[in-house]
Formats: sequence, structure tokens, C-alpha cells
Amino acid sequence: MSDVDPPALSDDALADSGWTLSREETETVFEGLGVSVTAHTAVYEDADLRERIVEAGGEDRVWRFFFASRLDITPSPALMASTARPYVVRESKKTFAEELRERGFEDIADGDTETVELGGRRGRMTPHRARLSTAEGEVAVLGAVVVWHDGGFHIAGGAYPTDGLERVAGHDVDPDAYEAELLELIRTVA
Repeated sequence: MSDVDPPALSDDALADSGWTLSREETETVFEGLGVSVTAHTAVYEDADLRERIVEAGGEDRVWRFFFASRLDITPSPALMASTARPYVVRESKKTFAEELRERGFEDIADGDTETVELGGRRGRMTPHRARLSTAEGEVAVLGAVVVWHDGGFHIAGGAYPTDGLERVAGHDVDPDAYEAELLELIRTVA
């Protein structure tokens, strides 16, 4: 396995916003036809939100998360980045939906992939809608996964509650603020 640098993130900014590192891993995600793809991924959760929900009597689970991955493709596809991009986008959408399923999200549906600006870079973003079933009722969730190439492929995204959390946590959520924070976190990945 080749050495993969972890995605560069501002740990201070994450900690200041209540995000904690929940998992970090390096794994080979594809190997065949003379090509090897290794991903280094860091996953963060909103520990403050989780704690507030538990204190309000809600379920102890990850309600909001963020991740960032850096891919190492051997041999290097520097000249083939535009050719590899559709495959990376397709596989990232599939893997993100699987991650949501593993976290207990249901009725996962992806939206149309579109180009977004990432602070001087352009990426391909795909929104995902899902729901969580709780004892108090359903919680609507919105997520997104973004892929871009900047000296290598990067993938980042996350999910957050948009509606129904007030029944669980006893307070409203601000999905606009959650969306803005997720997009800002994605922009800071290097």
C-alpha cells in the first residue's frame, strides 16, 4: 500500500465548532487492471449536538457528521484526471449512500450532481436526502458529497438534520446554518 497523506483540515476550527474526530482510516478502495486506489479518510461528528440531544432524553447517536478523504491513485493519473473524474464521482456517491445506510439512515435518495465553487476550485456536488426513524418520530436529513481534483482527488461531505429534530432534542435546528457550515468545512479541505 502506498503512503497517503491525510486530508489537511483545520483541527482548531473543527474543535471550536464542536466537531470531534470519530474515525480515521487508510484503505485500498480499488485494485485491478494495474491500478490501485488508496483513500485516507477522517470522519468527524458534532459531539455538542449529540450531547444536547442525550441531555434532552433523545437517542445517543451521531446526528451530524463531516468527512474528508484524499485518494492516492497508482500509477498517478495526472494526465487522466478528467477521464477518471466521472468514475470517482459515481463511486463516491455510491460509497456515501452506503455510509448513510450503515449509520441507520433510511429512504436515501441522491439528487442531481452539479458543479460548485470551492474557494477557487471547482467540484462536483451531489445532494442526498434521507430520514432517521426515532421513538419520537422521523427526522429529515440532508447530506452532500463533493469531489474535486487539486493535485489529486479529494472527496468531502457530510449530513445534518433538516426537520423533526425538535421532537427529539426539544429545540429547533437551523438547517441553513448546518448547510453553510458543511460547505465551509468542505472548502477548507486541502
